[in-house]
Amino acid sequence: MCERRRRRRERRERRNVLIRRLKAEGKSIRAIARELACDPKLVRRVLKQRPRAPAPPRPSLLDPFRPLIRELVLVKELTCVRILRDLRAVGYRGGYTILKVYIRSFRPKATRRPHLRFETDAGEQGQVDLSPYSVLLGEVPTDVVCFSLVLGFSRWQFIRFMLHAEAHAVCHCHVLAFEEAGGVPHDILYDRMKQVVLESYRDGVIFHPLFEALVAHYGFRAVPLAPGYKEGKGKVENGFKYLERSLLQGREFHDLADLNARAARWLVEEARVRIHRTTQRRPVDLLDEERPHLIALPERRFDAAVREPHVVGDDFCVAYLNHRYSVPPRYAGRQAWVRVLEGQLEIEVAGESVAMHPVCPGRFGRHILPEHEAEFRASSTSRHVLAAQFLRLGSAAEVFIEGLREAHRGAAGYHMSRILALAGRVGVPRVAEALRHASRYGAFSYQAVARIVAARPPAAPPPTVTAAASVPSAVATWLKGAGSHQRPLSDYQRLVHSVAAVLPPPATAEEDPHGDRGERPPAGVPAPPEPAPRRAKP
Repeated sequence: MCERRRRRRERRERRNVLIRRLKAEGKSIRAIARELACDPKLVRRVLKQRPRAPAPPRPSLLDPFRPLIRELVLVKELTCVRILRDLRAVGYRGGYTILKVYIRSFRPKATRRPHLRFETDAGEQGQVDLSPYSVLLGEVPTDVVCFSLVLGFSRWQFIRFMLHAEAHAVCHCHVLAFEEAGGVPHDILYDRMKQVVLESYRDGVIFHPLFEALVAHYGFRAVPLAPGYKEGKGKVENGFKYLERSLLQGREFHDLADLNARAARWLVEEARVRIHRTTQRRPVDLLDEERPHLIALPERRFDAAVREPHVVGDDFCVAYLNHRYSVPPRYAGRQAWVRVLEGQLEIEVAGESVAMHPVCPGRFGRHILPEHEAEFRASSTSRHVLAAQFLRLGSAAEVFIEGLREAHRGAAGYHMSRILALAGRVGVPRVAEALRHASRYGAFSYQAVARIVAARPPAAPPPTVTAAASVPSAVATWLKGAGSHQRPLSDYQRLVHSVAAVLPPPATAEEDPHGDRGERPPAGVPAPPEPAPRRAKP
């Protein structure tokens, strides 16, 4: 309505100027009316009016935003819809029409080359292409490559971004696109990208071996187009334009994973549910009609990753391209398979994925995951034996050892070894009681246990230690540092008591005829015969 009024006002102004000019040339009112095909009364009324000064321009809702609009159009090259969305966020309350008319007045006009449009039946054709972009990943301009597949009938689109568009990554993108679409088109058009076509000849092309395996696995026909004939796959080319304007321009992303996640959300929420300009239908609705005509997916998924056999070294690492990547220490010496795809290295042992690493650039790097290092330290011989020996101090040692590890971390082994040495000097019961008392007050250290032991003397004097009873303490000292594979102390204690039970008790002075000489034959040895009495000399 505003546009029509403006055009009507401009026509009226041009007519009034013409009437005044004809009158200045000396023509009569009736002659002017005949020439302009209007009423003489109208000519008289116009001539009686004095020409007014041009009215000052009326303020527009666009006025505060004109510099921002010009920047968004000329610098960032955003569409009118995107600009309207950004202006609404900063307080614009005007309409879309006045914004579009203003942008049209200064936006550069694009030149187009004519081409022939063609349509295909459902499931007949798809188009694939790659397009490079420079996007902000973590505030750093980063070069990425976008893979796109568009189904010709429904205009359903799949996209995925990569840092390096090598053949394995491109084939993997095909697999993801086929699985999301629910089938494979019978023909797919390509330009002669190196990830698909290795060599071109007049009578044919040589495909990449990995791509040939992909084609044979899914059963479609790859159609390489003539060099420079981009109009042959215009559906995927137009999809790149729409992607760039609607998703990428004017946005920043945290990393590549964030870029792919937001691209997938953009496809579901915007690209596939919009009314397509050519088909006048939503691509997601047309895909439901096209899916029954697609080639069904095979039972087995095509594996596009690089696969190499390796042996896990004694340092629980696998070598790949002059780098070493860790696995859990329990797999040392086992046969493993290394899978590399899209910058991620996966290590499999016996068909099970045991580790994931990002592929690192450069040479001679060593990459140990924290959980693998923690597992190695927890299962190493010295720390394992020390902890097992410490737990033999009693039930209080379980709580105390957890407090030691939390309070002292790597130095917990020092405190355990000092407490074990203290137990060897003063006895296990006193140290076990000190551990319970220290745990009650949260004093997890050797110094606290030593102070408690010193402050609490033994309740009764220690019994006299015999040679037989001294054996267990010597055995315990020898066993410090032995692993859990050794026999427990209780076995040695029973052995000592059994030997002591076999020995006869020591004889008293009345019972021992040799007591005055301090001699006694050992057990099991017969006593020597007593000497015969001497005869008296005659």
